[in-house]
Formats: sequence, C-alpha cells, structure tokens
Amino acid sequence: MVACVDYGVTRSQQLDAWTQPDRESNVDILWVLDNSGSMSEEHASLAEHAASFTDTLASADLEFRLGLVTTDPADMGTLLGPVLDETSSDLTTVFVEAVNGAGVKGTREEEGFSTAIAGATTSITPDFARDSANLEVVFYSDEDDNGTIEPQQFIDDLGATRSGYAVRVNTIVGDLPSGCASAVAAADPGVRYGEAREKTKGVRESICTVDMDAVLQRIANTVIGLNTEFELTELPLLNTMVVQVDGVAVPRRDVDGWRYSGADNKIVFDGWAIPRPGAKVTATYFDWTGGPLPDTGVAAL
Repeated sequence: MVACVDYGVTRSQQLDAWTQPDRESNVDILWVLDNSGSMSEEHASLAEHAASFTDTLASADLEFRLGLVTTDPADMGTLLGPVLDETSSDLTTVFVEAVNGAGVKGTREEEGFSTAIAGATTSITPDFARDSANLEVVFYSDEDDNGTIEPQQFIDDLGATRSGYAVRVNTIVGDLPSGCASAVAAADPGVRYGEAREKTKGVRESICTVDMDAVLQRIANTVIGLNTEFELTELPLLNTMVVQVDGVAVPRRDVDGWRYSGADNKIVFDGWAIPRPGAKVTATYFDWTGGPLPDTGVAAL
C-alpha cells in the first residue's frame, strides 16, 4: 500500500523588471518589395495602411534613413523614390508613392537577397546606405527568394556592409510551412526569408494578416528599437498582476494596453502603451504553482 502525504504549496510574489532599450546609433531601414505580377492586392494593402508604419517612425526620437527597392534583379540597387529621413515632410505620402511606383511588372524569379545587398551597399546607394549605421531590412513578398545566395551567405554579405553595426532581417511574407491565404492576400511560404530572419532575430509577420495596421506598427516599433514583448520569469496568476511603466499602472486590454501571451509567457504592449526608450517596465504578480494564495486580499482565479 502507498500512503498519501498531505503537503502545502506556497506562492511567492514575483517582481520582473526591464528597461526599454534606446537605440544607440543611427539606423538605415530598407524595404524590399516584391514587384511581381501577383502583388497588386498586397501593394494596395501596404499603401492603404502605410501611415501605421510611417507615423510611428516619425514620432521616434531617432536619426534614420528609409529607402525602398524591388526584388527584381533588373532594378539592382535602384531606389524607389527619394531617400526619406526624420526631416522629411509628408513621410506617408512619399512612402506610398514609392510603393505605388514599384509596380507589378517585375520578374517572377524574385531575388530579394541580392537586391537587398545592393540596396545596403554604400557604393551602390550612397544617398541611402551608411557603413556607420545599423541596418534593418523588411522583406514584403508573397513568394520566397528565388536567387542563388544561401541565407547564411546573405547574412554574411549584408553584415559586411555594416562592419561593427547591427543588422537585422524582418519579414512580412507567407506563413511557414505551407503559405497562407486570406481576404487580403495569398502567399507561398517564405522559407529562405524566414531562415535569414531567424538568424538575425528579426520580427516575423504574415502578409495574409487582415489587420495590416497592427503588422506595420509592430514592424515600425522593431526598426526604431522598441521592444513590445517582455518575457516573464514565472507563470503568472494573471488577476494578481500589476504592470507599470515608469511607475504608472498600464491597463490590461488589447488596444493601448498590455495583454498576456500564454504561448511564450510574455506580456505584450500595444499602441500608446508601448514603453518609450529608457522607460522602466515592471510586472508584479504571484506565480501560478497551485495551492491557496497567501493572505493578500486578492482572490484566486
């Protein structure tokens, strides 16, 4: 016979703290737009919601350059429209004009890796590319890269344009492993783009997402160096959690607040609630370990 043993479990109060990073150097932001014939709807979506990206960028206290190229090797190193920066007026309008100027008559054999390297090379795009600035690349495509450069070689070549500075790849492409389809887009899986993104720890977004405003805002927050997600050290008892930014409580809500992502045990900020550079972020909570709560006056879930 096996005896039963009574035991108790004591929850401990947890305090997690972070500091929102402040990008320490300038940044060049290079959009690589697929301009093949299947991209009409996707270009229209990007143009319609572009303000979610450009307004966030314009509000940042950051020196940046913004340029756009296509995935067509025939356009190698050719920028779409003027180079934009923090002094540009009507940033959204000019960005949208550049997107529309890409057209959809490019080759079906997209070579985003090679055109990105060309766009990031100072000798090819001297008005845009700087060898003394961080580099953020954003791929926007409904198909994968079809060139001969392998993802690791692409990262190495991209890094060689910015010796000593950070390089990151972000993607708005088809979902892995099978692609995606929605009311606004259809796309093949972006396998090679995804591998480059993973190697540089960039942001992954789906080009089939209906809420493109949210996608573009997350991309903007990433390229200006703001974290929107903060990983907790313990599994939380959510109704005991208090989240503060610089000592001010932030409401738990999906829009302009914070939410909990159970898949990766993170708190995720949205909109105006996203902490600004240098902000102190704290989360105080009791961890979820079973058993009754200590006498805190807070009810269990």
